[in-house]
Amino acid sequence: MNRRNRCSLFRQSILLGMLALAMAGCGSERLGPDDFKRREREEVIVDSSRRSTPAQPATEATDDAPAAPSGPEDLFREAALNGDLAAVQAKAQEGVEINAADPQGRTALQLAAFDGHLETVKWLIAEKADINHRDQFGRTALMYASTGDNLATVEALLAAGAEVNLVDKEESFTALMFAAAEGQEAIVRRLLDSDADPTMSDADGETASDFAKANGHAKVLELLSEDVPQ
Repeated sequence: MNRRNRCSLFRQSILLGMLALAMAGCGSERLGPDDFKRREREEVIVDSSRRSTPAQPATEATDDAPAAPSGPEDLFREAALNGDLAAVQAKAQEGVEINAADPQGRTALQLAAFDGHLETVKWLIAEKADINHRDQFGRTALMYASTGDNLATVEALLAAGAEVNLVDKEESFTALMFAAAEGQEAIVRRLLDSDADPTMSDADGETASDFAKANGHAKVLELLSEDVPQ
């Protein structure tokens, strides 16, 4: 069985290599650029430790499906993930702590940032959400936002003090690497303007340029090459 097949289930439960738990089932091999697939929004709140089989269609019940959010904190984070600012505010007024994290350490700010829910992100920032909070994988709201077409959200996080060159615990990925892997040219440019370091390398010595090149993002590669000292 080749590496792509062995890791297919693993890839279904990660966000750009962002939300993976252990690398069980994939041996010691690291994720390559072809593994960087942006997950559907609703998968972000799934407890990936319980996902041992491919996701089932919504109409097909499964015994091991994760329970629907029910507690105030769960509903608070779900509302943030959906960009439902009114529900986020209502749960906060009920006493939910702004930085309350799920079992994977993800906060409402990180979940809102994933799909670029700008107004929700800005409100959470104003309410003193921890801008540089790291989940259990060492990932931040800026890393989450950088995976998609979320320039305004990236700008809001940077303006609020998001640290641009933090690396995650899994593979030493940076926000710039995530953006480059997804071909997010505008975000790559904005991160570079905010002193993102294009020479930083991950655990295997690969840079944002390597990810852009491997995924065929020529414009991003050119942009990164312009910013690398010769």
